[in-house]
Amino acid sequence: MKILVLIKQVPDRDARLVLDESRRGLVETDLSWEINESDRYAIETGLRIKESLGESGGDGEVVVCTIGPDRARKAISSALAMGCDRGVHLCDEDFLGADPLAMARALAAVAQQEDYPLILSGTRSDDAGYGETSLLLAGLLGRPAVFLTVGVELIDTSRVRVVRELERSRQEIAEVTLPAVLAVQSGIHEVRYTSLKGIMAAKRKPVATPTAESLGLSVEQIGRSGSRLEVLELAPPQKKGQCEFLDGEPAAVARDLVAKLQREAKVL
Repeated sequence: MKILVLIKQVPDRDARLVLDESRRGLVETDLSWEINESDRYAIETGLRIKESLGESGGDGEVVVCTIGPDRARKAISSALAMGCDRGVHLCDEDFLGADPLAMARALAAVAQQEDYPLILSGTRSDDAGYGETSLLLAGLLGRPAVFLTVGVELIDTSRVRVVRELERSRQEIAEVTLPAVLAVQSGIHEVRYTSLKGIMAAKRKPVATPTAESLGLSVEQIGRSGSRLEVLELAPPQKKGQCEFLDGEPAAVARDLVAKLQREAKVL
């Protein structure tokens, strides 16, 4: 059973972000990068399913795929070090700058080249945060999709039992027929650490770099050319207010608070 895991390389959560001159992107000089958080949980889920197949005498393979420039190869290497078997890197310029739909078209072409009964991804990226790519991919492939997946159990090679997070701390349990696409929520499992053995083994694992032509895609379908969404400008969040602490006896503080709400905030 082949499992395709989709990942994205995003800026480190603690990195200081600076907009470039176009105000449509970031200054990447000295910027550190990492695998998107929920994508790491998707990798872990795929590896656990593969391990469960081995315990039952079956065969499993986890293939990791990403779209991104040359630096995104590091994200694939990290996934291979965790235990994924091989990688697919869509690194040509034609694939870059894609919106969720154009990205889904490229990933759908990758998925159609081989038989992947199960496709896993994170729920949303830590940078753009659209949370659309996995659902659009499922639509293009004509497969069922489950969003906010917090539990996955392989029943057999044609079915999985999934737990989906709902509002108000509720959960939904469903049986899904494969092939399917699951968007995995952060926290579904404890993510394993990368060992030195895994890092060394990753260097020997193959990483394919298909082109748009080899995937049967035209330039007009992918990347910036195939995108309907255009980012006009990025801007840091603006500070809109400040916090003020009122000290003193409760009755006096209450009077001051009411006065400020009336005269300054003008909400009373």
